[in-house]
Amino acid sequence: MPARRLVLIAVMVLICGCSTARYGVPLTKYDAGDVVLWTPCSRAQAEVLSGSSKDKDILQSVACSAWLLESGVVKSADYAKSSQGIIKKYLVEKAQSGLAHYLYAYLVAKEAQLAPVRGLDLVPVMEQEALRASKLSPEVDFGGPDRMLGELYLKAPSPPISIGDLDKALEYYEKAVRLAPDFALNRLGYAKALLEDDETKDACFQYEQALKSKSFDEKLLKIDTCEKLVKSCNKASSAEK
Repeated sequence: MPARRLVLIAVMVLICGCSTARYGVPLTKYDAGDVVLWTPCSRAQAEVLSGSSKDKDILQSVACSAWLLESGVVKSADYAKSSQGIIKKYLVEKAQSGLAHYLYAYLVAKEAQLAPVRGLDLVPVMEQEALRASKLSPEVDFGGPDRMLGELYLKAPSPPISIGDLDKALEYYEKAVRLAPDFALNRLGYAKALLEDDETKDACFQYEQALKSKSFDEKLLKIDTCEKLVKSCNKASSAEK
């Protein structure tokens, strides 16, 4: 396998491989009205709901599939891909559903995580669907579309290898914080982006705000990408004393 391809596969693992379930972080339920995200369900329930003619049932089916993948109950790239088929069919008639675009982007990300070789062609789809979700329903999942874009732009290498862009990462994470300031993942993501921009003081402010968030869980700090942030802010705090 060419060296460049190996590098790109490693990039996909980096971009898509940070499931919070890996660290035992509890998922925060999000009520989107007729559909609830990140609530426990079974594969059988997802299958039954997918056969319904009701929009809310179809969306709940895909939301269930997303939970199964994020929680680690299902670890199959093919399952992520087959679930995409359901939401793609839904979007043919409901192209203005921001929630549907968000779920589609999420399922593509999970497929890329579980099958990195496939992921080489999936980054543009993830970006496109997350951008659509950000435009149509930015509030979904506590600023989820903008948080997803922030993570994608922050972790990906710069062109020509991939689509990484620190300025865009900062822009979208800031939007996520504005939309849901009390959601810890938004603050932590923004803090990591600020730290990469050498804005340590602002990064540590966001970090401190995340620690005060109602949604904060200590396990979040065990995520690999938080290690540098925690060390930098602890060091800065010690220096001030």
